[in-house]
Order: sequence, then structure tokens, then C-alpha cells
Amino acid sequence: MDKQIRNVRLSDDQFFKIRREEVLPQWETGKQIEDLDECIAAAKELSEGKNYARKFMEAREKGVQLLTPQFGRALTEYMIEGLIHVETEGGLAPDGMWIIFSDSYTRKLDFAKAADGIERSRQEGMSMLNGWPIVNFGVEEARKIRRASQVPLTLNSTDEDGRLSSEIALAAGWNGANTRSIQECISHCRDIPLEEEIRINQYESRLAAVYTERGVPICTHNCCNCTGYDTPGYRAFVVVSQSLLGAEQGIKYMFLEHGLNMSLIQDVALIKTTERLCREYCARFGYGDVDFFTGGYPYLGAWPPRLEEAHAMIAWNAVISILAGCTTGILKSEDEAFATPTKEGMASSVRLARHLQKVAWGQTLPDCEELRMEEAMIELEVRTLMEKCLDAGDGDMAVGLCLGVEAGWIDTMFSPWRHNKGRVLVMRDAQGAVRYWDPGDVPLPREVKEYHLEKLQSRAKKEGRDLDFQMVVADLQFASILPEIKA
Repeated sequence: MDKQIRNVRLSDDQFFKIRREEVLPQWETGKQIEDLDECIAAAKELSEGKNYARKFMEAREKGVQLLTPQFGRALTEYMIEGLIHVETEGGLAPDGMWIIFSDSYTRKLDFAKAADGIERSRQEGMSMLNGWPIVNFGVEEARKIRRASQVPLTLNSTDEDGRLSSEIALAAGWNGANTRSIQECISHCRDIPLEEEIRINQYESRLAAVYTERGVPICTHNCCNCTGYDTPGYRAFVVVSQSLLGAEQGIKYMFLEHGLNMSLIQDVALIKTTERLCREYCARFGYGDVDFFTGGYPYLGAWPPRLEEAHAMIAWNAVISILAGCTTGILKSEDEAFATPTKEGMASSVRLARHLQKVAWGQTLPDCEELRMEEAMIELEVRTLMEKCLDAGDGDMAVGLCLGVEAGWIDTMFSPWRHNKGRVLVMRDAQGAVRYWDPGDVPLPREVKEYHLEKLQSRAKKEGRDLDFQMVVADLQFASILPEIKA
């Protein structure tokens, strides 16, 4: 089947036509950033000494692991207060950076409701939105936040269309954008076709590349957070495939953001294998000058409500990033089970993770047979899917991805996206690693199928029961259901 979308770099004419006709008119604050030359000049000045890509490079050269908390509040003054609190009281600065979340209305382009949320927040004297509505506030307010913070900022503009949000963020000296299309569909979308999401992300990636080409390096997020219930092979495939789409648009710096399953050996194998394959596939298609940085994103499944258990989750996710040798570790807060992060909760997480870094003394997970086996199985799965996509798309990754989703051989267990077939079933083995119980139509190599089944059988034997659907269901809340405390 012919697909209109192609993995081809946008021309300047195409880029500026989309910018003028589609992106800036989405909301009135788009008028503030019509002059791209002024935006780039301001961004260069505002991010001097606080550039996201350069901070990654500096940390790698010094052997320092950065910490990346997340934050978002409805009003600018709440944002500035929270960032300053965590940077000073939590000790985030200087070896840290921020992910700033926009609110749900902004992510769905419902800026009128975001405006209502801003007004309600002012009336109530508290945040009534689950993030900062960057589009409603516009570039000058975003620049206030940039000036107030001591460390690099990036915006999480997740959902179908984050182009205007990213335009404003980059123009304000926040140096992160997105290289993610299938990730967004799987995690946050319902109806949008993959072809359209790729088209939208081509613009955002090209925007980031334009800034980079004009002297403001932009490091995009290439994520495999997905929904939190995915095998590492699928996660790795998502990132490697997206790396080709971003590199074609001219991206030179990518942050590979790995959603963790909280299985140490398997997660470390995922992180190491994915970076290696991103470099290999990008070089194969002529993108040998792309630089990659890695980080672990905390488990996206259900979190426990009690503080002690939440602290254990924060610590364990941080330890995995430390032992994997990641460039940064992204943090969640103790508020995760109930609400968006508070400044106090995020400061606590930063202090906890910083002390873990101290007591770890720079240790990383040593090579071992089990780690090598996990890496080999992940690599086999990724190569199989990559080559199938490239073959189906006659060498074009965008076409191959669309055909793979349509046919169902690109598939995962849970997703709100109606185009995902959902024929896959996964569960955890006796050591907590995520395995395929039923791969659906995913073309797993025989060795991978047998390996996953063998690992699952070890759990069945350990628990004295058959593998069944109840295991799948129970595993969804394995980390959030608390043991009973007897009086």
C-alpha cells in the first residue's frame, strides 16, 4: 500500500509554509515569535551557560551523572518558586537539568480551557492545572522562567501536536524538543494516523535542527516510555526507528529516554543495546555525526501511595540509571500516586538520588553472561523489526513503520491508540523481567521466543502454577499493591 509520508527532510519552503500557515496561527501568542531570527538570537543569549546539549557533553567529559526532575504548575510565579526551591534546597544546581511539563489542555491544543485554568488558579490561589500552559503565557513569560533557573530547561510537549509549544520553548532559550512519533501515538493518542504524527514530528525535528544549524544546539528527546507495560525489545525498536526519522531532519543531538521496567539486568541491557543500534543504523544511512545521550525514565506503571514505598521506587529507578552509566537519571516524586509533583517532593527526590550517586562511587554494572544474553535477545528482536520495516518501505523507515502498525507486526499490549492491534500479552518472569507470553503477530526470531518462554516457565515452576492470564493482570499492579500491616 502506498503511503504519502516519506522519511525526507523538509525543504526550507515546506518548513516555513507549515510554520506560517499551520503552527503560529494555532494561538495568538504565535504572533510573538514570527521573527525566527530574533527568536534564535534571544535563545542563544538566554541559554548561554545553560544549554541542554552542551550540558550533556560537559557531563560526559567530566564523568558526572546529571539529575533531571520534572515540574509543572499553572502560573509563572509558581513555576519560578518551585524551580528555585529544588535547585537550592534540593541541590539540583549545578549538575542538573529540568523537564517542564505543559498541562493536559495545552497538549490537546485546547488553549481556551487552559486559559480558564489559569484564571481559576489565580482565583483559588493554587495550581488548578497539571502543568505550565506555555502557549497561553507565550515567549516572554517563558523567558522569565529561563532567567530564573540556573540549569538547562526542556519542555515535555507530549501529545499529537507540540509544535507551537516547542516553538515558544526554543525561542525562550529552553533547548529541548522532540523526536518521537510512534512513541506519542502509543502513549497519548487515540485516533491520529501514524502518517500524520510523523508529519507533525518532522516539523518539530526540523525546527530543532534549524536552531542547531544557527548556533543554538538543540537536543531532542527520543523516548520509549510507551505505556509502562512493554518489552525491552519493543522499547528499543521504538527508539532506534525514531532515530532515523529525527536524523533525516538534521538532528545532531538526541537524548535516548528509556522507560524502565525496574528489572536491573534487563533495563541495563536495553539502555546499552539501544544506544549501540541507534549509532549503527544512523551511520548506515549517512547520519554518522549524530551524538546520543542516555537516561532512565522512572517506571510508568502504578505507584504505591505510602511514602516509604514511593521512596523505594524512586531510589530503585535512580539506581538503575546509575548502574547503567546513563548521562542522566530522570526523577519522579513521592507525590506520584496522588498528584503532580510538588516542589518539596521533587527536592526530596533530588536529595535522595544525589546521595545514591555519592555512595555508589561511580560503580556501574559489570559485564556478565546474563547481561550479554539479554543484550543479544533485545538486539535480535530490534534487528528483525528494523529490517522488516526497511524492506516493506523499500528503505524508507517512515513508510515501513506505517505498514507495520497497519499489519500488526508492530504491536504492544496496552495503548489508548486505536491503530494499535493489542494482540501482545506480556508478564514478568521469576526475576521481574518483562517477557512475551503471547507475541501476537510480532515476528520474533525463534531464539527470542524460546528464551522468553523459558524464563516465564521458571516463574511458573517457582510459584507452582501454570502461566495464565491472571499473571498478566496481577503484574500490572505488582509495585503499587502494599502488604497488609497487622496490628
